[in-house]
Amino acid sequence: MNSIGETIKQLRLAKKIPSQSLYMDLLSRQARSNFEKGESDTTVSKFFVLLDRLNISLDEFYVLHTKEESVEFHLFSDIASTYYKKDIEGLKLLIEKLCKEYKRTNNIKYLHYKIMVSNMLRILKGEPAAEEFEQLSNYLLNCNSWGYYEIMLFSNSINYFSQDLIDIVFKRSKGVITNFQLLRRYRNEYALLLLNIINKNILETNFSVAENYFIEYENMSEVLQNDMYYQSMKRFFREVLDVVTNKKQSTQDLERILSYLGYFNMTNKQKQCIALLEHLNFQVVKNTEENLEISFQITKK
Repeated sequence: MNSIGETIKQLRLAKKIPSQSLYMDLLSRQARSNFEKGESDTTVSKFFVLLDRLNISLDEFYVLHTKEESVEFHLFSDIASTYYKKDIEGLKLLIEKLCKEYKRTNNIKYLHYKIMVSNMLRILKGEPAAEEFEQLSNYLLNCNSWGYYEIMLFSNSINYFSQDLIDIVFKRSKGVITNFQLLRRYRNEYALLLLNIINKNILETNFSVAENYFIEYENMSEVLQNDMYYQSMKRFFREVLDVVTNKKQSTQDLERILSYLGYFNMTNKQKQCIALLEHLNFQVVKNTEENLEISFQITKK
């Protein structure tokens, strides 16, 4: 692997940025040469100034420096797709993989991921949380400095938290988002957290609590307005809450939303939405029309 200085040099040359412009007031001429040859390093504060002058994010630099995408990206992609497919054997394989990574690296995050995936498996099987869930719960409750990692763990373990604990822990994650709301992955994970809390409370018929968290979600509309998925979920949960609280009798808008999810190739989310409606005692009938588009008829049983 190249040194950081060598990668910085490659980026500087690729962006046609003169050495003097990049290192002004940071490194002397000799220090620049040593740095770009990999013979010396620089301070963290100067490193971030260099990234800013190169107009590149830390995540982008990591990918270019290591010549690979983040392991975390692939890991969460595998976990999400396996869970949404309800692939029990696939989840078991992921648990084994995470156990091996934890033993190999002794990095606590792999233990947390293993507990998280184990509980996803138990959710699919209709089982209570495993005893080891307490380790994850204690970590989140005792951690006073929350970031993306903690929000992600919390969001994906929400089913096994009481509402009182959710309310307490949510305040921490909200503070993080206030600080990092310009970063896409933070606000997206925050939005997913809100959707998971709303979904959980609707399943448990705590409609007033779900409504309160929906208001939080609505407040994010401006930053999420260009994302089809988050806007679709906003419309879906708004319609569900209106129908179950008798503010609205018609289910036509719900039917349209389910059809849109299929049209925009969000079939896993479509299945989840149907499962929620059926849990609420709705009858959902899928109709295949002559033009091969799928439509739905929804009625309360």
